[in-house]
Order: sequence, then structure tokens, then C-alpha cells
Amino acid sequence: MATMQPWHDFFILTGTAAATLLGLIFLASTIAATIPNEKLGDDKTRALWVLPVVWAFVRVLVVSAIGLIPGQTGASFGTVLLVLGVLDLARMVRVTMGIHRVHRTREPLDANDWGWYVVYPAMSTLVVAGTGLALAREWAFPAAALAAGLLGHLVVGVRNAWDIADWLATRQ
Repeated sequence: MATMQPWHDFFILTGTAAATLLGLIFLASTIAATIPNEKLGDDKTRALWVLPVVWAFVRVLVVSAIGLIPGQTGASFGTVLLVLGVLDLARMVRVTMGIHRVHRTREPLDANDWGWYVVYPAMSTLVVAGTGLALAREWAFPAAALAAGLLGHLVVGVRNAWDIADWLATRQ
């Protein structure tokens, strides 16, 4: 199968966007560290909401960087996407369990939170993993699916970062 070279510009764009947004998350986390714990909850609760945003950007950055490896074939890239997708889905199960615990014990979450923190990230990961399976098996390359999955993660990360920033602003 051909190399991933035609995707070079797309990977540069998404990787750069993800790295920039990841840097802004670290800046926001530094500012949030000045807010007392009684207003934000313990470290586990904060991590439950912040880490999915970090992972959304890390996921796009890593996939974009791997896609830029010279000579990378579609099959090898697909295998990496598939493995990363499975690992990411396992991580999402832990996040979902934590969100469910918060929903039961601290404050009920609305459908919007469930969608943006659980459903939409899982859908984007499934799309990327499915693309990985297709590439690894050397089926027809679903280029639009890969783009949709990565862009989905960027949109989810930006939206959830805004949600957290808005939430933090009301806690000061």
C-alpha cells in the first residue's frame, strides 16, 4: 500500500493545532491550581474532567506525529491506529465509571455532559480505530473517516476545555 505522504499537510495542521491547544490546557490548569480544593473537589474529581480534554489533544498529536513518520505504510499506520484506539477505549471506560460515580454521589449530570465527555469522544475513537482496522487489513482507505475522527477529537477537546473554563470562572 502507498505511504501516508499525501496526508502530510493534514497531519501537520492537526498536530500543530493539538499541540497548541494542549499548551493552553496546561496554562489553564496552572491558573486553576490557585482555586481552593473545596471549590473544585479533590484531585481525582478534577482529573476526571481535565484529563479527557488533555487526552483529546494528545490523541490527535500522537496520531498526527505517527502519520508523519517517513515511509510509513497505510498498513503499519493502521495497526498503530487500531492499537491506540483499543487502549483509548479502555481508558474511556475508566473515565465513564468515574463520571457515573460523580453523577450518583455528587451532582446529577445532564445529557449534554454525558454526550460531550463520554459519547462523542468514544464515537471519534471508534471512527479512528475503524479506520485503523481498514488500513491494517488493506481495505479501501476511508480518508474522510480518519479526518472526521481526528477533527472530532479536536472539536470535543475545544468544547470541553471551554466548558471547564466556564465552570472554573463561576467558582472564583
